[in-house]
Amino acid sequence: MREPIKQEGLDLDLRKTYIGTSEWAVVAKQHNKYKSPLDVWNEKLFGYEPYDNIILRHGRDIEGMVAKWVEEDMDVIVSIDPYVRFDKDYDFLATNLDGVIHFKDGQPDAVLEIKTASQIAKDTWGGKIPIQYYTQMQGQMHITGMKYAYIALLTYGYAGIDSFDIYKYEYKPEYIQPIIDQCVDFWNNHVLTQEPPEAITDTDIKQMYPEANGESMIADSKLIERFETLRQFKETKKQLDVSIKDLEIEIKNTIGHYESVNDGERTIATYKNSKPRTTFDRKTFQTENPKLYDKYLQEGSSYRTLRIAKESK
Repeated sequence: MREPIKQEGLDLDLRKTYIGTSEWAVVAKQHNKYKSPLDVWNEKLFGYEPYDNIILRHGRDIEGMVAKWVEEDMDVIVSIDPYVRFDKDYDFLATNLDGVIHFKDGQPDAVLEIKTASQIAKDTWGGKIPIQYYTQMQGQMHITGMKYAYIALLTYGYAGIDSFDIYKYEYKPEYIQPIIDQCVDFWNNHVLTQEPPEAITDTDIKQMYPEANGESMIADSKLIERFETLRQFKETKKQLDVSIKDLEIEIKNTIGHYESVNDGERTIATYKNSKPRTTFDRKTFQTENPKLYDKYLQEGSSYRTLRIAKESK
């Protein structure tokens, strides 16, 4: 078993040696809004690009305050845990906790995970927390052996802090074990072998197949069927787009000069003027200043476009 490693800050080289619990949902393809398994694979093999912004900085700096609120609201003691802790069976699976909750009445310690979120993001979750947070906490409990985890969630609205919630979750081995199996498979069959995982996003596709080789492949029946399905989907979308545009014109014509529409109790739509946009007249500038225009021209990267041939009559 790999011994816990104390961290003073974020060790990007150390992160290459394990899959952290915040990455488990990505590897298991539960969540890929910001990352895909291929992104994780690239980071393990080629390293992490140092990245920071004001939102991440705020999240780190506010953890102490949130931990204090947890102590006050739950009447407990919270200790900050600076260690990377490793799974007892797989030394490439690891976690680092935001904190550990110690109960004054002698109950077993529990995991503390601290998160901040906007109300806009929270409205898209479909539950108290998103799946990636739940998977992360289940992984934390699995590795540490703690049976309960609490997530302290600080939510921001338009005017500032909107709410502060603490949710309790119980360890569910039947939930996390299949995800662990997927992480083990990912490590053994992709990281160790340096074989990239399957592309699952458009960004993955662009990264894995940036250049066409100039040759033509013979399509099998399965691929031909997929092309036909895609063609039908595109035709349906085209018809829906026309219907949507027609309906929008009809509604806008009915609204006329009014800025909003209500049902007597709440606003159901707005039709406001946007601020005027400032644009650059490229064509005129090119005509009047051709040399200066050419001086600042930059050639971008090529890209590939999938175009489906029309059906033969």
